[in-house]
Amino acid sequence: MPNPRILILALLLSATPPIASAQPDAEAQFKRGEKLFAAYCARCHGKNADAEGRMVKRLYRKLKTQLPNNFTLGIYANRPAEYLHKIITNGGENHSMSKYMPPFGEELSTENIDDLAHFIKKAPEKYARHAAPQPGQEKSIT
Repeated sequence: MPNPRILILALLLSATPPIASAQPDAEAQFKRGEKLFAAYCARCHGKNADAEGRMVKRLYRKLKTQLPNNFTLGIYANRPAEYLHKIITNGGENHSMSKYMPPFGEELSTENIDDLAHFIKKAPEKYARHAAPQPGQEKSIT
C-alpha cells in the first residue's frame, strides 16, 4: 500500500498552479499593449514611449502647448490601471488633461485598453534607457 503522506503531497502539488505561469501572461499582455501603443499612441507619445512622436514636432511644439507624457519616466508605473483605463477610454480633456488626447473607448475593447494600461505602467522597464528626461518633461500630462 502506498504511503499516505506521499499521496497527500502528490495531491497538493498537482493542485498548485505553476509559479511561472503568471509571467508569460504579463509578457503577452505587454506585447499586445506594445502593438496597440504603436498603432494608436506612438504618433504623439513616440515609438519608444518617450514623448517624441511625429505629432510633437508637427502640432504640440508649433502650438506651444503641453507635450504628451513621456512614459519612460515611470510617472504612471504606480498608478492604478483603472486610472489609465479612464483616460484612454474617455480622452485627456475629460480628465483635465490635453485636449489633443482623443478618447479611444469606442475604438478599442476593454481588453485592448487593459493591455495599453499594462504597457504604459511597464514601459519604463523596457524603454527608459532609450530616452533621457527633457527639462520640464516630468510635468507634462497626456
